[in-house]
Amino acid sequence: MDFGLLFAFENPQPWQVSSAQLCRSMVRQAVLAEELGYDHIWTAEHHGTDDYFPAQFPLLAALATQTSRIRLGTYIVILPLYHPLQVAEEAATLDALSDGRFDLGLGQGYVVDEYAAYNIPRSQRPARMEDGLAIITGLWTQEEFSYSGKHFTIGPISLRPRPVQTTPPLWVAGLTPKSIDRVARYGCHFAGAGSAATTQLYEDSLRRHGHDPKNFHKAALRLVYVSDTRARAWEECAPHVRHRMAVYTQKLDEAGDFQIPGGYFGVEPLPPAAELGTAQGLHFFGAPPIIGTPEDAIQEITRSQQEAGVTHLVMWMQIGGINPRRAEHSMRLFATEVMPHFAAQEG
Repeated sequence: MDFGLLFAFENPQPWQVSSAQLCRSMVRQAVLAEELGYDHIWTAEHHGTDDYFPAQFPLLAALATQTSRIRLGTYIVILPLYHPLQVAEEAATLDALSDGRFDLGLGQGYVVDEYAAYNIPRSQRPARMEDGLAIITGLWTQEEFSYSGKHFTIGPISLRPRPVQTTPPLWVAGLTPKSIDRVARYGCHFAGAGSAATTQLYEDSLRRHGHDPKNFHKAALRLVYVSDTRARAWEECAPHVRHRMAVYTQKLDEAGDFQIPGGYFGVEPLPPAAELGTAQGLHFFGAPPIIGTPEDAIQEITRSQQEAGVTHLVMWMQIGGINPRRAEHSMRLFATEVMPHFAAQEG
C-alpha cells in the first residue's frame, strides 16, 4: 500500500489565513510527510474559489526543492482547460526538477463556473480529454510527434526537456462507466474515489481492452483523520468535513452530471457538523470516511484493500481549513500506528 497525502491548499472563509501563511504551512507539512515516511504528496486544483489553489505546478516545484525522496503528483489537472503541449512540457520540467519523482494525474473536471471562466463549452470536455491524452502520451513516447485532432493540432515537435523517468506514471480520474472505460483504453492508472464498484469497472475495462489489471495501480481518495479517540477525531474535523461535503454538493448540483441514490454522500440533506459522526450511511463518493482511532483506520483500510484492491491511498487530512497543527498530529499518529501495521503485513 502506497500512503499519500492530498494538499488542496484549501483556504475557506470561516478559517481563512493569508495565502503566504497557507503556503508556508503546506511546505512544512510536505517536509514532515517525508520525515514520517509517507510515499506521496498529491495536489489538486479548481479555479475561482478559496477551496483550492488553481496552479499546481508552481506549488509542486516548491515542494520538490524542499524534499528529496517523497513522490509528487497531481490529483488531478483539469486537462480540457489547458493546451496539452503545455501540460506535457510542465510535467517533464517538474519531473526533472524532482529528479524523477513526479506522477501526472489528469481528469476532465465538472465545475460549471470554471468552464465558463475559460470560455470552453462543457460539452467539449470528453473530446478535449481524448485529444489531450493522445498528445501527452505521444510526446512522452515518441522523439518527434505530430497530431491532428478535433480541438488540437500540433507538430511536428520534440518534447524538451525529456522526462527523467522514461514515462512518468500517468493517472486518469473517472466516476462514470464511460470515463472509467477511457482510463483503461489509454492504459492509464486509475485515480478513483474509493468505491469498490468503480475499481471493479476499471479492472473489467482493462481486460476488455487487452490489459492485465496486475500491471496497473488503483488509487482511492479518502477523507482521513485520526486522533486519540473516535469522539475527539470527529469533534475536531467534523465542521471541516461538512464544509467540504457542502461545497461538493453545491458544485455537483450545478453541474448535474451525477445522479447518486441517497445523495452524493449517503445522507440528504447533510446533517449539522455535530451529528455527522453518527449519521447512518455517510460516505465520501462511495467509501466511508476514515475518521476515528488508528485501529479504526486499520480496519477500514484493510476492508478497502480486500474489497477494492486499492494500491494507493490518497488521504485528505488537511480537510477544509482545519488547523494545520491538528492535521500534523493526525499525520504523526497515522504514520506511527497505522502505516507500520501494513508494512509488517507486506514484509
